[in-house]
Amino acid sequence: MSFLSNLSIADRGRCFDVLAEVAHIRTHVDLVNWLRGGVQYFMPHDIVVAAWGDFQRGTIGHDIVFPLRGVRTAQASMSALVSRLQELFANWSALNKQPYVTAADRMNGVLGLSPQPELLHSTIPAMRSAMVHGLRDLRGEQDCLYVVLSREAITEKTGTAAMTALLPHIDMAMRQAALPSKIITQGTACGGPAQITISRHGLDNPVPDNGMTGRELEIMQWVEMGKTNQEIGTILDISAFTVKNHLQRIFKKLDVYNRAQAVSRLKNSHYAHG
Repeated sequence: MSFLSNLSIADRGRCFDVLAEVAHIRTHVDLVNWLRGGVQYFMPHDIVVAAWGDFQRGTIGHDIVFPLRGVRTAQASMSALVSRLQELFANWSALNKQPYVTAADRMNGVLGLSPQPELLHSTIPAMRSAMVHGLRDLRGEQDCLYVVLSREAITEKTGTAAMTALLPHIDMAMRQAALPSKIITQGTACGGPAQITISRHGLDNPVPDNGMTGRELEIMQWVEMGKTNQEIGTILDISAFTVKNHLQRIFKKLDVYNRAQAVSRLKNSHYAHG
């Protein structure tokens, strides 16, 4: 195997350790930490976009893994995203389903990369390169596409060699980690309906009646899934203490005393959706 044969003996051992960690991945936080840790060493990257479904019909589920601090992907243009993913899939298929590197310009646009309001002085770097590879799930009868985005130029030879070797393990890790929410760009969600019932509509604007902000609704969506303050902090790239402060303000606004009451209050309000 060319990828492993080009590694030092020490790095081969490190690589095997990284691959062995896949068996222990259970949550989205586990997945984020694994990608940020061992995988980052062998395949440097900033964002991973996973997509699956019927690319020809445009019924595609997706997961955008660990956006950079100061970058919000919730505002991605879904129609533009599905269109771009279809194009990348078509290119990959035309290349006999071999990994390839392309410019990331259009992905920057469709992901809606923009500074968060609380980080006014942050400089948000655009992604420079996109590396694309995929596989066919014969049992599930669907295709899976992975787009690795980097602020740096990806060297095609070494980058695609690493992705070819690591993709089966990345795919397995993704399948073992529960999605933050069932996301579908068009049609119905893969694997069933979304379990998140608190809407994040209008994330960037306070809601007039009780002042719930987009970030507070975002946190409550994770609370509804049973995530701890530490897990929410890791996902949103903020401290657990900041999450706790947000929750205290949320409880005060909703006139409740705990998480369960807050979730119940929101699910029975205009914030809920089916």
